Amino acid sequence: MASLTLQQKLFKELRKRIPKHSSLELELARILKLEFIEVLEIVNYQKELSLNDAKKLVDDFGISLDGLSALAPSVVPFRFKAMDYNLHSMRDYFHAVLSELRNVNGWGPRRLTYAANDFPVFTLFQFPDLAAFKLYFWGKTVYDIPSFRDRPFSLYEIDKINLRLGEQAWRQYLKMPSIEIWSSDIVSNVLKQIFHAWKMNYFKEAEGPIHICNQVLELLDHIKIQAEQGRKYHPNNYPPVRENYQLFYNEVSIASNTILFSSEDIDVAFLLPNALNYLVTDNQAFCLKTEAWLHTMIEKSTPISIHNPELRENFFNQLKENVLFVKERILTAQLGEL
Repeated sequence: MASLTLQQKLFKELRKRIPKHSSLELELARILKLEFIEVLEIVNYQKELSLNDAKKLVDDFGISLDGLSALAPSVVPFRFKAMDYNLHSMRDYFHAVLSELRNVNGWGPRRLTYAANDFPVFTLFQFPDLAAFKLYFWGKTVYDIPSFRDRPFSLYEIDKINLRLGEQAWRQYLKMPSIEIWSSDIVSNVLKQIFHAWKMNYFKEAEGPIHICNQVLELLDHIKIQAEQGRKYHPNNYPPVRENYQLFYNEVSIASNTILFSSEDIDVAFLLPNALNYLVTDNQAFCLKTEAWLHTMIEKSTPISIHNPELRENFFNQLKENVLFVKERILTAQLGEL
């Protein structure tokens, strides 16, 4: 590597990310395929890491070498995960998300704070048909995946592999205590997508748009129950014993999805600028700024989990009325065509 100091910084970052059941020595031996005596020499700084070995470590743990050596705090290194233009890339994407979540769950005590301008992507996979529709819509209109171009969305031809990967992702999400910030625009994107897909004849079955609207209503009912109990769980399971879910209502539209994973040793921020693509960084300065912004958002929001039952009821009723409005328009038009 460029210097011993950089090696020390790297090991400091690695120790923050190593699962509680492991150690720096074991992880170096596993990743670099080294004998234990060689690992001890490296850990005790008797031997310098090669640049190639350093790259293996940062790639495995998602650390930026530029971030370790950056001099200007205004320069923030991000990792970027983007969708390509094929179905296989969608599976790669979910493997990457799953890996990120598993890494986070290895930190010990941790918390997720999510400022959402669309339904948190993890929650969608608790309602498979809705998740499948969202993936189809993004694949067709945002990423122009060739296999979607001339293919309508069918409720009976859903890609089971992506849904299975998504299911594994929400199982990891359920393990984490969460704070979510929603505005009344939270359903706007999915309703626009359903209506546009119906107008453009993207649905293969006539009942498709109505069924997806019903799944949105089911999701809202489930989130409302979670908020009432302060507990996050899958609709088909029993709620956990401990409270692990806080929901806040913010009157101002939230511009983009921002996620912060926090623990005692490390914070990681995720930005989702367009649909599924995301940027991720553990840069301390950026994470502190993100944490401060989220804290301000929470202070300017109203808690609707456990507390404020009347506001919670009104909030979810308003969201459901928006869904019912779109559903009624589609039903009326379909009946007029008969």
